[in-house]
Amino acid sequence: MIKEHYKADLWLLLATFFWGITFVTVKDAMRHASPLVFLGARFLLAGVLLLPFCWRSFARLGRQGWRDGIILGLFLFGGFAFQTAGLVHTTATRSAFITGLAVVLVPVFSIAMLKKPVDRWLVLGALLASAGLYFLSRPAGGGFNRGDLLTALCAVCFAVEIILVEIYTKRHHPMDMVMAQVVTTVALCGSLLWVVETPRLQFTTGLWLDLFVTCLLATVGSLVIQFTWQRRTDAARAAVIYTMEPLFAALFAFLVVGERMSGAGWLGAGLITVGMLASELSKQ
Repeated sequence: MIKEHYKADLWLLLATFFWGITFVTVKDAMRHASPLVFLGARFLLAGVLLLPFCWRSFARLGRQGWRDGIILGLFLFGGFAFQTAGLVHTTATRSAFITGLAVVLVPVFSIAMLKKPVDRWLVLGALLASAGLYFLSRPAGGGFNRGDLLTALCAVCFAVEIILVEIYTKRHHPMDMVMAQVVTTVALCGSLLWVVETPRLQFTTGLWLDLFVTCLLATVGSLVIQFTWQRRTDAARAAVIYTMEPLFAALFAFLVVGERMSGAGWLGAGLITVGMLASELSKQ
């Protein structure tokens, strides 16, 4: 019989795989829809699918809960909006590794936001990730384009959101915060749709498949897996599993659309991955 923590590791690995393949699916979706149209549709459908799990949230969330949830939603929206827009201009592989910088930024930002001490793993992780970004941004590594910049802003937003989740889930039920973030993201997509882009939407089989992967698998499915199984393994093992996300993204991008990176690009990606691992060790 498989031990409980091994089962948990396998389920978390599946969730991480779902997250990894979204980089290719979102990039493909940009052929059929503009960024905010797709993002709004993705989270609207995810909200509908999550409703059976979260319908009590609307009764539990008071004024303070909505305030905290909206703040979280602002950064979640920023992360996904910058990432989705960035995928119009950069590859899925580069987007995945640059997004992974959020893991390194979390302990760095925690020094100021949570008054956490500096340790050697944090410094090592930040240095390795910075070196990795340098190699990725060199001409030999593919250069640093507009999409990479937008994705770097996405990593900043996700890092802040992760820290705020740690703070706010001590005050509120985690699923309440999930639902508040989903509502906020959908509202912001609708509000800014005509301001920052020219809306575009083509209902195709490819778009429905992209929505299926991002909504059902990567959002609802992965969330249920995370809440069910992460507590059955230890945080260090889960952290290492989560750093596999950009590697899954790179493998999927290579197999499905034939994306490739130069040697310098892979060196940068490798340094970012090791930096992510070192940064996760700083949290333990």
